[in-house]
Amino acid sequence: MPLGYNRVLGLPRQSEDMRPHRVAIAHWPTIIDDPRTRSLEALAGHVAAAGYEGFEIGVAGVERFFPDESPVVVARKARRILERENMANFGTTLHLTDDGMRKLNWLDEAIEQMKVELEFGSEFVSFQLAIHPDYANTGGLYREDEGYLAWCADRVARLRDEAWDLDLNFYLELHVDRITEDPAACCRIHEMVTCELNGDMSHFLARGMLRGRYMERIMKYIGHTHMRMARLYGDLSAEVEDPQADWEAEGVTWQLFDFMKPALEGGLSSRTISGETGPMHLVTDTLTQDAALVPLYRAMARYADASAQGIAMKVDSPADLKPWG
Repeated sequence: MPLGYNRVLGLPRQSEDMRPHRVAIAHWPTIIDDPRTRSLEALAGHVAAAGYEGFEIGVAGVERFFPDESPVVVARKARRILERENMANFGTTLHLTDDGMRKLNWLDEAIEQMKVELEFGSEFVSFQLAIHPDYANTGGLYREDEGYLAWCADRVARLRDEAWDLDLNFYLELHVDRITEDPAACCRIHEMVTCELNGDMSHFLARGMLRGRYMERIMKYIGHTHMRMARLYGDLSAEVEDPQADWEAEGVTWQLFDFMKPALEGGLSSRTISGETGPMHLVTDTLTQDAALVPLYRAMARYADASAQGIAMKVDSPADLKPWG
């Protein structure tokens, strides 16, 4: 766990170092049109059968199951259904545009969103903050604009403080087209405002950003993760037809695990690893793809569990760990 500002989530009756990491399914795979997503009960059944412990999904992801209901009512009804299925919603990801963060009362609206997510059972909130349109697709040009970076840090600080006041863990997500897309800019923002990061590292892996002092610093700040297979200099959401064979061949499954090891050291404060293979590039059956990768997510959880307990697992090659047996 990189920073001590968030709580260590998970089972409160256990000491922090003994709280196991959980595997969840995130929002993106749950919104496709599929028999497994036609009702919340069906979705919960699929998630349980696939071996997940719960969800990371916001109220916006389940509104379609409760047409014409208010967000608060949706949150309460959805939470009751998940509880009946012995499932839980661990947290959620929220999105804010640059324009949205410049409007009057923008923070009040974000606070109301977070309160609704609390009704849905969320213990943490992860924010994606969109980059200003003038800096989109510029290769990180915004890293040179100290005024803009300070403005970004101010928005992060306000959201973080309000999340903490609601007793929610706060994470800022690493993501392309967001204020965290450039490693140097991300680290500069972090110098101005301390917070933990949601490490969706596929966004760096796909671009070949794997090492250096900025990446080393970012890894130390990660307290939560989104998992998606990405191909180096290729697909941001890569198809894995045979995960075990891919692992043994040091393919994308092994590459992501190896890349993530520094972030998992000490454990994640969210105690949650969220799979979110998306319907993108060659991935069409995203629910099946994510379910096939649950053993990989569980292997990451075991690695983080051991590290949180002060145990250093030696995993220097695929032969050292066999997620699929």
